[in-house]
Amino acid sequence: MRASLSLVGLAAVATSVVAQKVVPLSFSRAGPEHQSLRKRAGTYSQELNNNLTGGGYYAEVALGTPPQPVTLILDTGSSDVWVLDTNADLCQSRSLQSIYGTCLATYEPTDSSTYKVVDQGAFSIQYLDGSGAEGDYIKDTLHIAGTGIEALQVGLAENSSINSGLLGIGFNTNVAADKPYPNIVDLFVEQDLINIRTYSLYLDDLNAETGTVLFGGIDTKKFIGQLKSVDILRDTQSKDYTSFTVALESLKINSSSSNSGGTELITQETPVILDSGTTLTYLPSPIARRIYQAFGAVDDTRDTGLVYASCDLLSSQKNTTIDFQFGGPDGPIVRVPIDEIVLDNVKGYLNIGLQLPDLPFNDPCSFGIQALSGIYLLGDTFLRSAYVVYDLTNKKIGLAQANVNATGTNVMEITSSGIPLVSGVAAQETPSKSSGSSSSSSSGSHTDDANSSSGTGSDQATGSATDSAAPRAMPALNWEAGAVMLVVTLFSIAGAGLFAL
Repeated sequence: MRASLSLVGLAAVATSVVAQKVVPLSFSRAGPEHQSLRKRAGTYSQELNNNLTGGGYYAEVALGTPPQPVTLILDTGSSDVWVLDTNADLCQSRSLQSIYGTCLATYEPTDSSTYKVVDQGAFSIQYLDGSGAEGDYIKDTLHIAGTGIEALQVGLAENSSINSGLLGIGFNTNVAADKPYPNIVDLFVEQDLINIRTYSLYLDDLNAETGTVLFGGIDTKKFIGQLKSVDILRDTQSKDYTSFTVALESLKINSSSSNSGGTELITQETPVILDSGTTLTYLPSPIARRIYQAFGAVDDTRDTGLVYASCDLLSSQKNTTIDFQFGGPDGPIVRVPIDEIVLDNVKGYLNIGLQLPDLPFNDPCSFGIQALSGIYLLGDTFLRSAYVVYDLTNKKIGLAQANVNATGTNVMEITSSGIPLVSGVAAQETPSKSSGSSSSSSSGSHTDDANSSSGTGSDQATGSATDSAAPRAMPALNWEAGAVMLVVTLFSIAGAGLFAL
C-alpha cells in the first residue's frame, strides 16, 4: 500500500458457500466522515464500499465470542489481519484523532471467551507513507461473510496512526511477524471452507455503491470476454512470492481521434504490483510524466500531494482509455476509461482545507496516476476497470475487463485445478453510473474487444487448460441449493493506499 496526501484508503473482502465452497463479499460507499482516514471452501463473498473520491475499501466483519463488530480495510498488498484495541492510543487521544481521524471500530479482548495471546509486543507493521500500528499478536475467531474463521492470528494494535484495522489477504510470506504463520487465506483452506487459496476481486466503477470479493470462486457475469492468466513474479531479493507482482507488457493511451493504434508508453516489460490497498496508480516517473503531458495534468505532489487535471477532460476525452496489457503480446488487456483516471473530488478536498496551487484551468479535478520510484503499484484507479482472480496456490493472476454495474450473477467454484479457462459476458451490459458529462464514457470504453487478443499462450491457467476443468456453476447464488453467500460491506476511503514494508 502506498499513501498520498494524508488521506488513505484500504479494503476488506470475503464470501462463503457451504456446498460449493465459494464465499462472496460486496461493498458500499463511505460518507464524508471517512475522509480523514489514513490508508495504508466454497466461495465466500464480501461486500465492499466505495466513495466518490475513489478511495480504498473496507469491510464490516466481527472478531471474538460473542462477535464484536470491527471495521477492516481490505488490502491485497499486505498479509496480516489486525484490529484496534479499545484502549489504543489513537482511540483514547483527541489530539491524535485530530490528525488521523476517529477510530471506526475497536475490539475488547477481555470480552471474548475465545481470545488468546500468542506473542506480546510482537506485532509491528509500517506502511510506505510512514503510518503503521503495533501491539500484540493474538488468536480469536473472525466472523466474515457469515462464517467463522477459528483461531486466526490477528494483530491487536495498541498504538496506531491508522484509524481502522486492516484485512490483509496477501501471501503469508509477507506477514509482519518474524516467521510466517497461517493467515486468513490459508485458514480458509485449512478449515475446508474453500478448495485452494484463491479469491476474485470486483470493485465495479468509481460511483458504484457495491462490489464483491469471492473467496474460492469467480462470477462470470462480472467480466467481459475470456479470463486470461499470467504468472505472479518472485521477489527479486528474497526469490520468494511475497506480493502480487505481474509483468506489464504494454501501456498505451488510446484515443478515438487517433489512427495510429494509440501512444505506446513503455518499451520493455515492467513489474507492477496489483494492490487494492492503494487508491491511486503509481508508475515510473518517465511514464507518468508522458501521461501528464498527454492530458495537460499538473504535478503538485510535493506541496498538496495531488496531480491536477481539468475536469473538462471528462467530456472532451470521454472515449479515451489507458490500456494495460500483461504477460506478453497475447496476454490480457484492461482498458481504463478517462472517468476512472480524472476524479471529480477536489471540491471535497477544499472542504477539508486543501489550498490549490496556480493552475492553467479553472475546473480542477485530481488525477488518478502519480509518479513513484522503485515500486510500481496498480491501485484502485486501475482495479475498478479489471476483474482480478488471485491464485496464491498456483502463483497465477487471472485478469479480464470488468463488466461494470453488472446486474446478473453466475458464481463458480474454483477447484484444485486453479483458475479455469472460462469466458464472461460478450460485451459491456449496462452503462457506467459515472456522474456528469462522463456518464457515458465507461460504457464506451469497457468493450468486448478489451480481451480480444488472439492466441492461447496466455489463456491457460495452471491445470485448467481444458473444458473439463471448468468449475461448477452455482445458479444465481441459490440459497436453497446449499450455498451460503457471505457478504461483508466495504467502504471507500479518500486518498491513496499504503504498501507494507
